[in-house]
Amino acid sequence: MSRLNTVERDTLPANQRRFHDAVKAIRRRPITGPFIVLMNSSPDLAARFAHLGHYFHARGQADESMLTMRVRGFASLIGSRALNAPYEWSAWVNWAIEAGVPQDTVDAIREGRPPQNLTAEEALITDFCTQLISGNHRVSAQTFKGALDHFGAQGVVELVVTLGYFAMIALPLNAFEIGMSTDQKKLRKPFAPLEITGTPWTGPTPPRAHLPDITAAATATPRLPPLSTHDDVAPAHQHFLDRVILTRGWISGAFQMLMHTPDVAARVANIGAFFLYETILSPKVRTLTWLIAARELDCNYIWQSSVNAACAAGVDAALIGALEHDRLPPNLAAEDKLLFEYCYQLLRDNHHVSDTSYAAIVKHFGVAAAVQIAASVGYIAMLGVLVNAFEVAPPADDSKPAL
Repeated sequence: MSRLNTVERDTLPANQRRFHDAVKAIRRRPITGPFIVLMNSSPDLAARFAHLGHYFHARGQADESMLTMRVRGFASLIGSRALNAPYEWSAWVNWAIEAGVPQDTVDAIREGRPPQNLTAEEALITDFCTQLISGNHRVSAQTFKGALDHFGAQGVVELVVTLGYFAMIALPLNAFEIGMSTDQKKLRKPFAPLEITGTPWTGPTPPRAHLPDITAAATATPRLPPLSTHDDVAPAHQHFLDRVILTRGWISGAFQMLMHTPDVAARVANIGAFFLYETILSPKVRTLTWLIAARELDCNYIWQSSVNAACAAGVDAALIGALEHDRLPPNLAAEDKLLFEYCYQLLRDNHHVSDTSYAAIVKHFGVAAAVQIAASVGYIAMLGVLVNAFEVAPPADDSKPAL
């Protein structure tokens, strides 16, 4: 049952209504799903999510993903099943079938069975996405080469961001248990819904011995050429690079990869700028959330980009050290304990939040902040799989924003 109600336009402050209008215009439909969640916190953030989402949802338009709808749809099904994301499944399953994904394959993914008789492309996507969303969240050299050879540089970046975008959308939806409305379902062909399996994380969880220390030296060069100056991109795309620079003052390692798909880079930068500069979360909560998500993704890049900011914001050094080694001290402060439980439930086990944890997080932080924590975890997940997939080293200078 949904934990949030739709925010009507007229109830918003006058200076926020334009964002409500923007979401409806970009999406060409009423406020539903993830935008119900985001409107309960920041209509501005909702519009930024919608602008990025349009790139992956659009069909037959100039500003849409270079990946076919079959590829996008297939990746969405894998991501929805992995994250127990019933809304995203409902939104994409018919599009995937219409684009050519066989019903037998769809049923196997929904039921958690290995699909049979996959095409070579589907087998490659399955292998690539499964490696990114499980284990140590890295892609083997062989699988990466296969994806690069098949999709090209822009295509493989878009495949990663597609998977990351679904995570960024799914986690807030899961946190607030937003389902597809009856009216939405009436507009779709009948489909078998995705059942939520498992239970929310309850802890404690033993340290994951297979993960290396997150501060291990990252010596690998990026798997794609870094694009960081105007000379690195085509003249027609230089304005996208300018937009990224406008939000951060430079092109960080993550965006040096994203610039292989320049339009996406600018849209992602706009979302990231919100979490860097405009969120209502305190610096301590914001940076601790980044560290929690970075540790879960074994993401050196995000960890190193956040740890000094977390210390400056007042996150205890002992807590950071314990988190780095995947252990938590027993005497966590009450607020930190709430934050860890909320983030761990989103990132672990069935990726849903228990009624008890939900009530506690909303009571302490309020709905608007709880939304932004979940959305921040989603953004870090999207950026984390990106830098992990392309083996981007942590920035040497953490005085500049890298996220």
